[in-house]
Amino acid sequence: MSLVLHALRGIDLSIYHCLSGIAGNWFFDRLASQEEANNLLKGGIFFAVYCYLWFRIDRDQPRRRRAIIAILIAAILAIIVTRTVASIAPYRVRPMFDPSLQHPSYSIPYAPNIENWSSFPSDTAAYFFALAFGVAYLLRRLAIPIVVYTAGWICLPRMYLGVHYASDIVVGIAIGVTMAWISLRSDFLQSIVAGRLLATMETRPHWFYPVAFLVSFEMATVFAECRLAGRAVLHAALGSLHTRPMHLTNSGPIEEWGGLLAVGSFLVIVAYFGFLVYRIRSTRLPKAPIG
Repeated sequence: MSLVLHALRGIDLSIYHCLSGIAGNWFFDRLASQEEANNLLKGGIFFAVYCYLWFRIDRDQPRRRRAIIAILIAAILAIIVTRTVASIAPYRVRPMFDPSLQHPSYSIPYAPNIENWSSFPSDTAAYFFALAFGVAYLLRRLAIPIVVYTAGWICLPRMYLGVHYASDIVVGIAIGVTMAWISLRSDFLQSIVAGRLLATMETRPHWFYPVAFLVSFEMATVFAECRLAGRAVLHAALGSLHTRPMHLTNSGPIEEWGGLLAVGSFLVIVAYFGFLVYRIRSTRLPKAPIG
């Protein structure tokens, strides 16, 4: 087992050093930085495609909408699974923070807005490849373009900038694709969960679509606002305990569970809205008297 891990470590370092040899190039540095920071060209593109698939009118629309709901749930589950694996597995320092590596000099200052989470596995790769698998499943002619786009535009810059090793990305992809495949084959998600959500959409669209917009917005930005709120709450909680800020920045597990708590809180809020919608839908209004 140690030989396998040593070999994987060697492959990771070879790819990292290969990409580091390009670092410092004016064009590639700015392109990678833009690819990493621009949510519009990452999650925004995916959810524009899913909006097209949701509102596309044909005889396959009901089945497609059930599948979309299952895929979005799979993407959220992929993040939860990767964070759980990261918490169980030994902590892995991101390449850009590893003092034992020779780091490249970029032509622009790069300060990533990332949590101090373990590098392994990549939740970004898991999340976006779950969404990419769903697009490929629903729109077969986009299968190759969406996979190339996700790998080249979303995952490759994270290796170029030293956010992840190649093995982090590969394992994240495996988790994301697996969760999407399981969700698309789940009768519970497509029949019960999706069925109830679609029934709410039909009876209470003025409740369904505002909640759907909020969920889509946060998912398109990879829960950026939720994570910011989670960090703020965590800083406030630690401040009330008279904990110095350096403990927060140097503590991987605290940031790990703080970010996971933020996403979990968002899901609880969405579930609460869903419960309210379900109660409203199931409550029958009294009929108005005639005359």
